[in-house]
Formats: sequence, C-alpha cells, structure tokens
Amino acid sequence: MQRFLRSRRFAIVFATTIALMTVFFVHQSAAGAVYTAHGPTAATCTANGSQAPAGYQDGYFGSELHGFWDRESIEISFRFPDGRTFSPFAAFLLDGVVDMPPNYKTVYDADVAGDLYFEYPITNKWPYGCYIFTAVGTRSGQTASGQFVVTPRPSAGPDPSPARLDAWRNGTFESAGEHDSTVNLHGRFFFPNEVVSIWITQPDGTVLNYPQQIASDVGNFESSFTFTNAHMTGHYTFTALGTRSGYQVFAPFELRGRTSTPSGWATLRVAAPYSAATSQHGGIAITGSLFSPGEPVGLWMTLPGNAVRGLPTQLADGNGDFFTVIDLDERLPVGHYSVTASGVTSGRLVISSFDVADGTFQGVDADVPPAAAPRAPFVAETNAGDSSKGGPNNLNDAANSPGPEQTPHDIGSQGCNTPQAYWTPNC
Repeated sequence: MQRFLRSRRFAIVFATTIALMTVFFVHQSAAGAVYTAHGPTAATCTANGSQAPAGYQDGYFGSELHGFWDRESIEISFRFPDGRTFSPFAAFLLDGVVDMPPNYKTVYDADVAGDLYFEYPITNKWPYGCYIFTAVGTRSGQTASGQFVVTPRPSAGPDPSPARLDAWRNGTFESAGEHDSTVNLHGRFFFPNEVVSIWITQPDGTVLNYPQQIASDVGNFESSFTFTNAHMTGHYTFTALGTRSGYQVFAPFELRGRTSTPSGWATLRVAAPYSAATSQHGGIAITGSLFSPGEPVGLWMTLPGNAVRGLPTQLADGNGDFFTVIDLDERLPVGHYSVTASGVTSGRLVISSFDVADGTFQGVDADVPPAAAPRAPFVAETNAGDSSKGGPNNLNDAANSPGPEQTPHDIGSQGCNTPQAYWTPNC
C-alpha cells in the first residue's frame, strides 16, 4: 500500500513538473519581438477603435523594439492610413501629391541584447490617421508591429486681426472648382511690405508649400494656384500668416473631379485577374477594342481619392484593339480604382474599374540606382511591344492626362529644410 502511495505521489509530482515545463515552454515560444511606438499624446486608432500613441506633424515619434537577435539588422516600414507603405527613407521624401520616391529599404541595427530605439520625424506630408509600423529581423525573420496615430495639433485658433484672405476660382467668385482650376488668392490688411507665408492644407491633413508673398504698401497681395488632376479631391484650406504682424487667416476651397462621360462603341475591360481585384504587388491586364484602326488611345488611372495618374498612350492595332499590363506596388493606396481609355481621333471614351487590396512591403534594395528604381503605376507589357515606354515618363505620357505636380519652393535658403537634410549630419 505504501509502495502504491509512493508511486502515485511520484506520478503526480512528475506530471506536475511536466505540466509546468510545458507551460514555461509555451510561454517562451509565444514570446516574440515587440514594437512599441512613443508619442507626446494618445488618440483613437479608427481601424480598430483602440487607444494608441499619437503625435503631430512637424514633430517626432520614438520606436522601441525588443526580442530580436543580437546585433541583427532590422528592416522598418510604415503603413499609412490609406494603405500605402513606405520605408523610412522614402517617407521623408514625400511631396504630398504624387508621392513616388524610390522606396529604398531602410534598416537599423539592434544592440547585443537584440534591442533597438530610434526617433523619426513626422513631416507635414504625413496625413492624419492611424499608422502601422512594422519591423522585420533580416536574420531571425522575427516580425513585430505597433500602432501610431498622427493627429491635428490642438489649437485655440488665431487671434482676431484685420487681415482677410479670399480664394476663388478664376473667372468666377466661387470657392469651388474642378481639376485644372486656377484659384486666385487675395490677401488684405496685412502689415505694409511684410512677408506673408502661405500654405495649403489638403483634405487628408497633408500640407503643400506655397511661395511666400510680399504685401504691398497697404498690406495687400495677389497670387494664384492651379490644381492639377494629380491632386486628390475634397476640402482644401489656404492659410496666410504675416511673419511680422502675426496675422493669420484662412480661406476654404472645394476641389471636385472632372466627370468623364462614356461615348461611342469602344469597349474596355480588365482581362485579368478575372475578379477585377488585385493586391498592391499585383497587376492588371487591360484590353480595349473597337477603337479606330491604328489610332492613339489616351490612358489614365483614377485613384481612390480621385487623383489621376497618366499612363503611356497606347496604339490600337489594325483591328482597333490594344492591350496593356499595368504593375502596381505598395506606394499606391488600397481601394477602388478606375481606368479610362479615350481614342484621340475617334473621341470614343470608355471606363473600367478594379479593386486593390493590401500587399506586403517589398521595397527596393539600397544598391539599386535611382534611375532603375521601379515606378508605379508601370506599364510592363503592351501590344506596341515597347514596355520601356511605361517607365520614366509614365506620369505625363498620356493624352489629356496630368503630369507630376511641381510644388513651388519658399523664398530664401532651404538650409536643412530639404529631404536630403535628414540624412545629413548636423541637420
């Protein structure tokens, strides 16, 4: 009987030990790399309703990483609220409109404990919303991600002043217009001869620079700005700030997309994928038919925010047909797209649509020269047989489609206020 009790006691102890070892093993296995973002405040991430660290444009955030291998290189990427993904190198070079810098992979080195901390600037080209930061160990394959929110700075509003700012579409007095509209800006009652700084806040919260103006002897100035098809549609705000007087005033403007009405009997379809849905690192095959034999066909793509990107003009064959394969990548947003084809001589216009879902960050290796870095959208194949035409000029080659936005520079020396400055010591 005692032998039985001792055996039973031993079995219980052995089973308990095994259970504890199993729990410990599972705990150790479940533990992985961790990415913690740090910011000066907190805000709600609209993607899942949770609270997340937050920060402001023209500020900084901190990245704290643990659980990687000792001294391993860690590849970092930032997923923007609209689904675009950029490396830290590319995220600092955004222009706020076309946003197609070479997406070079950016790595940081962990210390001997597999830990890493770095700080990164939030430029005013980062839209408001919830971001996902991702880190991947290049040797271990460990992956960690963290959330961060870019939120508007709290503001009590400008002090009362006599200054005024009006923005209206040229030829009218309407504060609204379509793509390609020229907006007249009229500022009044600033300090005589003072420099007036101006900037444009886009619908997603990103900011476009604008040349500083010099007020007249009575404190007035006049200027103009043209919205191209490359701009997203929505509510814009022009801001003018007197650098001497401190007077700050605003003027709203509503940008709308042009309406394209299909005409004629030509057809356009997404031939592949069959579901007319792809991912950011996928592509679509477009076929057009019943255009005039041999005519040029203008081709452009409308993004989810109604901004337009031109594609190389296609050439219909002797039967009035053409096809093209368009490659995409992670620098384009997720959502609903449309492609428009317009016969240059026949005037036949037709539209087809497709959806783009999330894709993983791939980026470009650092040893790839800028001229060879891929662009998107990119015509990879066409019935014309010259796929290279879809490369460097793919943003301004299409008939009746926009070219890349040219953002004017402010008056004075740029100093450390250049994209390259972040990577330059002492800036």
